[in-house]
Amino acid sequence: MIKINKITPKIGAELIGISFKKSINNNILDGIYQALIDNLVVIIRDTNITPKQHIEFAQSFGELDNPHPVYPNVDGYDRIVKLENDANNPPDTDAWHTDLTFKKEQPFASVLVARTVPKVGGDTLWSSCYSAYDRLPKGMKKDFEALKCIHDMGDFRNTFALDSDGKHGSERLDEGMARFGHNIRKLIGTHPVTGRKFLNFNESFVSHIVGLTMNDSNSLKTFLTNHMNKPEDQIRWRWKAGDLVMWDNRVTMHYAVADYLPEYRCMNRITVVNDKRI
Repeated sequence: MIKINKITPKIGAELIGISFKKSINNNILDGIYQALIDNLVVIIRDTNITPKQHIEFAQSFGELDNPHPVYPNVDGYDRIVKLENDANNPPDTDAWHTDLTFKKEQPFASVLVARTVPKVGGDTLWSSCYSAYDRLPKGMKKDFEALKCIHDMGDFRNTFALDSDGKHGSERLDEGMARFGHNIRKLIGTHPVTGRKFLNFNESFVSHIVGLTMNDSNSLKTFLTNHMNKPEDQIRWRWKAGDLVMWDNRVTMHYAVADYLPEYRCMNRITVVNDKRI
């Protein structure tokens, strides 16, 4: 039986009593899923999970995403992203973001396992987009219902803007934008399971608010960015090697704190595209 210890009132719970020494039955998996829906972020400590078990666990919740368009994968497991950073390879995930919102299908969830962590630092924060919506004034909730946002590769521009492989940065940017494309999403989303409304905005991948001038769009984006960065909506997790965290990518943002350099940090992440329990 799973014991669920809430970490904050609005987001995050630790799941106790789950072992990866043997296969996890469907009743336990359903319990983990419900805990995820209720708490948005669920944490299992000290899992000692293997890459094969990581794949099997993630697959029990839905279809896995294709290999990541930018980050490398774990050897032999092209669906496991290897997030490996140190002084020679600084991270680019130290900004609030919701994964891959520019894709046609916004991923359902991510399952992240800590492999090597620094002695101090390298925490990850998650924030509830439900709570950000709930705190909006009533008038804004009404006004925002009609608005849509353009999502694109956002911060990944930094990767493509560099001259590389004999190509100028502008040429690589054109190729990157053609590869990733754009998506247009409503600013106010509705969760497909709970029916709750949430702010479907993140500063890393939303480039423009449809129908507004650039100046007005930037002003509204600045308001939303500041509004959604409130500690009462957040959980901050200090990792230990073997920790597993799963989050509902539809209604959360996250931020990987880059305060540990030049120390080494290695995380393994799987993205689950669709929620097979819907």
